[in-house]
Amino acid sequence: MHKPTLKLTKAAEAIGIPDLLRPKRRKSIPLLEFMREEFPDEDPLLGKVITHGSTGMLSAQRGLGKSLLALHIGYSIAGGKKLAPWGRGIGGVVVYLDGEMHSRTLQKRLRQIMNRDSSPVSRKKVEQNFNIIGRDAFDHVIGYIDNEDDQAFIESMLPDDCRLVIVDNLSAWTSSAREDGTAFAPIKRWLAHLRTKGVAVLLVHHTGKNGSSQRGTSIHEDLLDYSILLREDKSGKPKNGTSFLLEHTKLRELHPDIPKVCRYTFTTDLATDVMDHRYEDGESDTVSEDDAAIVELLKEGLSGKEVAEKLDVSSSVVSRVKTALPDELRAEIEAAQAMRAAAKKSGKE
Repeated sequence: MHKPTLKLTKAAEAIGIPDLLRPKRRKSIPLLEFMREEFPDEDPLLGKVITHGSTGMLSAQRGLGKSLLALHIGYSIAGGKKLAPWGRGIGGVVVYLDGEMHSRTLQKRLRQIMNRDSSPVSRKKVEQNFNIIGRDAFDHVIGYIDNEDDQAFIESMLPDDCRLVIVDNLSAWTSSAREDGTAFAPIKRWLAHLRTKGVAVLLVHHTGKNGSSQRGTSIHEDLLDYSILLREDKSGKPKNGTSFLLEHTKLRELHPDIPKVCRYTFTTDLATDVMDHRYEDGESDTVSEDDAAIVELLKEGLSGKEVAEKLDVSSSVVSRVKTALPDELRAEIEAAQAMRAAAKKSGKE
């Protein structure tokens, strides 16, 4: 049997963890050998969701607060800070690829986040671990993540001990306006390559017009270990800030301690230049208009596919809405769907 080695890559050696690349096999693994091999536990970067080599997506409509949340995620991982609902950051190296904001704006937001941090220890960690690649911060063209030469150049800019790359945002870092499977293919290959090197990636992306799913092809979802959707908080926005509902629309592993939906609020004290954030467990009492429309069509007996086509949303969105419904309402919908299917089969509809 081929025994795994503890040979470290340069990046893995720098952060003191075994290389997750197993022995470089070129053939399939017999079951007996596979079952005997000891695979390492997932190394957390921010609790149990954002882990070593993971790929995730954070999506929302424009102006809702996805960049603010992405910055807080990066800050927590870089500084070893706790961030609800996920847990404590590892205190590792983070690279933030900023494709939209002016460096001056990014600088201001980071200063406001740092002003809230009263711990000299975590502030020092952030100063050492948080790195920025911004388009107007360099005197040369950086390129795009859907081009192999540009990918190699961007990768050469990453520190050897990089743990997480935050791409803000996917549209700004791609050269094509297309968002289909063909356009995403080179990005998918690059993300898989970074995974083999133990580098986690968080993609920040826009949602479609309905705000209930990420924009573009559903092939994005296939690659992801987790997906986070931000939705409008119907209770309103605070003064000098923003508020949204955060929903985990996909988690590769079951995490009972992670709420499916929670509320986030960001506010800035203009007098002290401090950005604060508040987190609340639980779902909002309000249902979005898009979700309500999905529920009404499901209650009429339409299948998930029919509802998706009628409302021009992805099937995964319809499935998410249905799964989140109370058991009694879900049973009512399934009964209506069964009756409609039977009627169609008998030719009555």
